[in-house]
Amino acid sequence: MQALDHYVQQEKPLYPYLRVTTLGEFTLTHALPTSIGRPSYHALNSAGANSRKAAITMLKVLLCSPRRRIAKSALIEALWPRHQGINAEHALDTTASVLRRHILYLPEETAEREDSLLQTRRINGETVFLLPDQAWLWVDADALLKLAHTALHKEKQGENPLRYLEAAHLLDKGMFLEDDIQAPWSQRRRYIIDGAQRRVLYHLVDLHMQARRIRQAEELLYLFLQTYPQDEDALCRLILLLAEQGRRQEALHIAHYSINIIREDKNEPAIYTQELARRIQHGLLIREQQAAYRTIQQRSLLIIIAVA
Repeated sequence: MQALDHYVQQEKPLYPYLRVTTLGEFTLTHALPTSIGRPSYHALNSAGANSRKAAITMLKVLLCSPRRRIAKSALIEALWPRHQGINAEHALDTTASVLRRHILYLPEETAEREDSLLQTRRINGETVFLLPDQAWLWVDADALLKLAHTALHKEKQGENPLRYLEAAHLLDKGMFLEDDIQAPWSQRRRYIIDGAQRRVLYHLVDLHMQARRIRQAEELLYLFLQTYPQDEDALCRLILLLAEQGRRQEALHIAHYSINIIREDKNEPAIYTQELARRIQHGLLIREQQAAYRTIQQRSLLIIIAVA
């Protein structure tokens, strides 16, 4: 098996050979050549995905690993944390073979058609599995991170970051690897992606508020709460926005709906959420600078109470 340097030395393809969706429903689509140059992408059918579940999990672990690479021993521990009673190395070899041949294969039109996007290398005496970068294997979450970083960089240079933030937000179709929420190997990457999703959302909301595009800001928060009804940061921003427009009843409906969902999971809403809902319900004065609002911390709660 050739080292990943094989891809570094080659000219990058015009389009990725594989596209992976990790935000919302997990999907894999392979590039199929067309007569017009730009390929069409064909999804791996659900039957094929189900029969190759271990291989797909291995792919997910690699995508969650720093620089898309992981040592063989760490990969075995991630896939089979209690592997007593099974031949883990044989199981991994079988799984890797399925991943190479049936999921990460290169198209027939490539010069070296036996190659796969999955590569191995010996590093410090241990076998390491590697995947190539976005040019070869495109992942929506990595694209979102890149766009979010570009937006911040452009803003620091005095440019408008709106189009980069909007492009990033279009990629956000839901939770990162939603079928693997409890998987230990997904947690580090999950925190990074989750944070980026929220930064993009609130940055967009702030830009819309600054430009007095109230409806766009409102719609972003509504859509986010449809996916994450227990997110109290988004909830408080939305009900504040509605209340400031005189739509207190609508704000209360949303607040009570989310608070009930939180309590159904045997949790209790934060004090600031309950206090904000109480003030709206009783028609009390709310003084919040909406454009600068990010999350209501203890200081914001004291301000709300102080004006009572």
